[in-house]
Amino acid sequence: MVLGGVDPKSGNPVRSSRGPSRVAGFDLTFSAPKSVSVLFGLADEDTVSAVRRAHDHAVGQALGYVEREATFTRRGTNGREILRGAGLVIAAFRHRTSRAGDPQLHTHAVVANTTYAGERWSTLDGRVILRHAKTAGYLYHAALRDQLTQELGVPWGPVEKGTAEIQGIDEAVLRHFSRRRVEIEERMDDRGEHTRQATRTAALDTRRKKDYAVPADRLREEWRARASEHGLTADDLHRLLPVSYTHLTLPTIYPV
Repeated sequence: MVLGGVDPKSGNPVRSSRGPSRVAGFDLTFSAPKSVSVLFGLADEDTVSAVRRAHDHAVGQALGYVEREATFTRRGTNGREILRGAGLVIAAFRHRTSRAGDPQLHTHAVVANTTYAGERWSTLDGRVILRHAKTAGYLYHAALRDQLTQELGVPWGPVEKGTAEIQGIDEAVLRHFSRRRVEIEERMDDRGEHTRQATRTAALDTRRKKDYAVPADRLREEWRARASEHGLTADDLHRLLPVSYTHLTLPTIYPV
């Protein structure tokens, strides 16, 4: 109901119904680097839990930044009056796979287009949200690296454009588990277009429905078999972590 502009308790509107635009909310997506998703998809229960905790913590840090720095509304003639909102209304949905069925740990944070300011609800200044979204993404990745280093001693490669991959997982393995990315790139190559807009268009053209009916244990079995075929074994994953974690084994399938 909040996305529809209505307070679920009182039934009162929580944003203005005036104006040509009816923006219900903003989808801020925080997606782990592919190597982290591979670790999440293949590892044992303890490691999977640690990765999940690190991811959720990093998402919380990023959303906290957005709430502190980007929660504003505009009022008055031409929106000249700028007010800070009391907070955001957010629903977060964590997923474990990409649309191509590969391991891809990510969270969709749906931010309702409303905040409480000056004793009433108003729409957010969406321009501020979008302006801070990239920085929030960088903060997510930094917090994720910090948490995984603290919890598992994960070693990292160089940081490029705010993100880094786990050191020691071969690039060929990462690409193998990036079928969604390959689909988009192939569609762009077919069209001979490689702009940012072409990427968005190709993503929509190749978009498919997720199959939520596949059990988690079957997914992990498939992922582990594919990883083994490409030279990534349980022992390889364990060697990436400190000695104190190398007692972990991968024979049992655990639900996400």
